[in-house]
Amino acid sequence: MKRKTRLFLSALTLVIFLFGTVGTAFGMGKKDYGRMDNTGTEKELQESSTAEDVYQHKEKRDFEVKTRTRNKGDEFQVKVEERLGREITEGIDDEELTEPGAKGLEKRIAELERKLTEDPGDQKLLWKLAVAYRNTGEYDKAIETLKELEGQLPHPTAKVAVLLAQCLKSKGDKEAALAELEKLLESPTTVSGAVYAYRAILKEELGKAGEASEEMEKAIAAEPGDEDLYKKAGELYKKAGKKGIKVFVKGKKTNFDAEPFVKEGRTMVPVRAIAEALGLDVKYKAGAVVITNPASGKTVTLYLGRTEAKVSGRKVTLDVPAQAIPPGRTVVPLRFVSENLDAKVNWVEDGQVVAVN
Repeated sequence: MKRKTRLFLSALTLVIFLFGTVGTAFGMGKKDYGRMDNTGTEKELQESSTAEDVYQHKEKRDFEVKTRTRNKGDEFQVKVEERLGREITEGIDDEELTEPGAKGLEKRIAELERKLTEDPGDQKLLWKLAVAYRNTGEYDKAIETLKELEGQLPHPTAKVAVLLAQCLKSKGDKEAALAELEKLLESPTTVSGAVYAYRAILKEELGKAGEASEEMEKAIAAEPGDEDLYKKAGELYKKAGKKGIKVFVKGKKTNFDAEPFVKEGRTMVPVRAIAEALGLDVKYKAGAVVITNPASGKTVTLYLGRTEAKVSGRKVTLDVPAQAIPPGRTVVPLRFVSENLDAKVNWVEDGQVVAVN
């Protein structure tokens, strides 16, 4: 009996030992398999992380390309460049090409380059490629592509000239940028106020504030309703040392044979010159000046040397009366006359600019 018991215990011990060995081996195998699997996954994650880092680095670089030419302290310049950017990319519905830092931009460039080898004269492909090059900071390639495109056009276009100018400015060649825009001014293409404003920015950066102010006058003539243009013009007048009051009527700078002046906070201007600029009628009657808006029929009557006036028959009081000054000119308060005859007046203190629209 005891012998049977010993045999049973021995057999049981052997079974337990064998079971444990097999279990250990299986566990080690499973552990090794897991290690292999984790290593593969880790490798994939590392590759994915590396690719992500590369893309993020590219995004950062492209963002720097986008902001490289901007002066953060000059809101006007930022506004002009954004306006020109919209005009340049108008008609291109591919955001990968028009947005600096867009995912897949370099891949799209490769596709455009391949298509261009198949059809070298395709102007749309050349344009898209130039925009894409600019947005990756490859200014030399953008300029080369734009020059090729320019050679195929009958005359310079605003988009091509502006993009060329921007690329040249980014490379530091502002004189060449101005030269490209000069070609545009000599062509039959309609030039927007933003293009003149960009020329003003370039000339200001080259230390030519006086010439820059003249470019702003052209910008105002093209877009008289943009108040920011008057402010920039005033800033440039002041910087160039151009003194005196400058009056713009419907975007056109008005020249007076008697200089406007400020009296008791009111801008006084020769009545006939301002009336003609606004399309108003002027008549003189026994010491009075009657100004009529033919479109609305409204009238303003001012009496020389008197603070009393009439607006369509209604009596009003002026801070400063109309008066006669040498050489025989009658001057009137600009804001009072303009606003009572349906015109809007804005005053820009810097540079002493008056805008009447």
